[in-house]
Amino acid sequence: MQFARSLSLVALLAGCALVNACAVASKEAGDGEETTNGVEEKFASDAATLLAFEFDGELTTSMATNLTSQIRTQMFFTVGQINGERGVARLDKLTLTNVTTAAAGGGLTRVRYHAKLPIAWASKTNLPTSYTLVLPRRIDATGQTAFLGRYQPTCDDGEGADVSVSNYWYHYRPLASGCTLADTDVVRSPAVVTLHPNNTYAKYPEYQKVWEDHALDVLAVFGKYAVGDTTDDDAGIAGYDAFLARARAAFPSAVITPAGLGASPGVSAPDVSLRAVMADGRVVTITALLVDSVPTAGAAFDKRYNELAPSADLIIYNGHAGLGANIRALSAKGRFFPGKYQIFFMDGCDTFAYSDNALATVRAKLNPDDPTGTKYMEIVTNAMPAYFVNMPGASMALIGALNAPAAPKTYNTIFREVDPSQVVVVEGEQDNVYLPTNPVPTKWAGLASSGVLGKSQSTALTTDVLPAGTYVFSTLADAQHPGGDVDLRVRVGGAPSPAPSTVNKCQSYLYNSNERCQITLTTASRVYLSVTGDAVAQSSYFLRAYQL
Repeated sequence: MQFARSLSLVALLAGCALVNACAVASKEAGDGEETTNGVEEKFASDAATLLAFEFDGELTTSMATNLTSQIRTQMFFTVGQINGERGVARLDKLTLTNVTTAAAGGGLTRVRYHAKLPIAWASKTNLPTSYTLVLPRRIDATGQTAFLGRYQPTCDDGEGADVSVSNYWYHYRPLASGCTLADTDVVRSPAVVTLHPNNTYAKYPEYQKVWEDHALDVLAVFGKYAVGDTTDDDAGIAGYDAFLARARAAFPSAVITPAGLGASPGVSAPDVSLRAVMADGRVVTITALLVDSVPTAGAAFDKRYNELAPSADLIIYNGHAGLGANIRALSAKGRFFPGKYQIFFMDGCDTFAYSDNALATVRAKLNPDDPTGTKYMEIVTNAMPAYFVNMPGASMALIGALNAPAAPKTYNTIFREVDPSQVVVVEGEQDNVYLPTNPVPTKWAGLASSGVLGKSQSTALTTDVLPAGTYVFSTLADAQHPGGDVDLRVRVGGAPSPAPSTVNKCQSYLYNSNERCQITLTTASRVYLSVTGDAVAQSSYFLRAYQL
């Protein structure tokens, strides 16, 4: 019992698939989509190189249908094997050709295939040119159960108490000392390893897009280590408190909501916002939310996330990957402004393996000028386990870098401030155009306003005469006063139609205060705006207008 307790204390620091985070339905590893290549995002890392593994594979199964899904089930075991080598595969980018079947006797079907799989390999030098994958041969439920019983005691990562048939693929270590696998139980697939063409270098975040509205908005979601925990003994709650302490130290003049926040707010304050005005007038807002887990967070979390996500420049998730469940759940949430550049940081265990095209697909539909879905987005993930104790520092590394536009950093440089054990990578940066040597053109200084409006109350604003160009006018939810709903109306050359008319009304996002209009002026003109309360309760809002 004391030995098990010692293991759990070590595990308590790990934001990866351990204990409750491993309690995922067995279909998690086998209920995959059909093979999809999707958009080929690029890849940058200070610690890792993207490699292409190409190999012939084989499996046996009692099910002669849904073969792609069964091959993908077998591929999940690459997570465990490559983690043992410090790296992980991007599972949704598996491509398959030459899939054939034949009777294997005993009611089993043999499936053979040719595969290509991108691997984040945690090195910049001495890269392999070949590698042998060692994967379970029989992949149906009966086969996986027998494989677990036969090999788990000697062929895992040492976390035997947490291993089950549904997650053995994560803990699987075929190269572990003392692990001896019978050839009848595994398939050894020699892979040809080449440098993947999607590696990029020295790319910057799009600083000019982050600061085009003169503000940096950060939304940081923290998950607990164990659902239902309430004290700082929980590593997730401790990480949440540590992040708030670091943010308060970085922005000592910030206005904090709720007021009177203690040093370790934890579950007593699971929604905290800091708002700081920099000496040059830039505004930084950081909102941190604490949840049990993303899939169980509920309607109240969804409403709050939908309030804050459209305006966020940086959205962070810190916590268990849940073998991908938390990552997929968060990727399915939120509504976003067209043309809004955003960085997502999925800071959990092996999140590179569980990343997919969900967010890119949504954003490609939102932005006709962005068929890849990455022009206005990057996703930062980990190719190895992340630890709760390091998550506050990793989050602040990104926040600190974005808050220093006068001293911009490349992604590679930013990642050097994150614990190297995580092997942080970024995808989607290939179309970034920012360079410190290209000064941002002088543009309109913008317009910022805020207020509180009751039902049907309105306030009006008018710009100076603006030169020809493209402008954005938006209202945002006030992070420090949740709830409410305002309507924004914009018109060139004269006052917009009053409420409740829908003429001149900007597009709404999920019945909250997030509204946005984009207008192109062909000649110098004034723009007239009105903001109207559209909720029974009072609505706090921010209005931002700026030139693209």
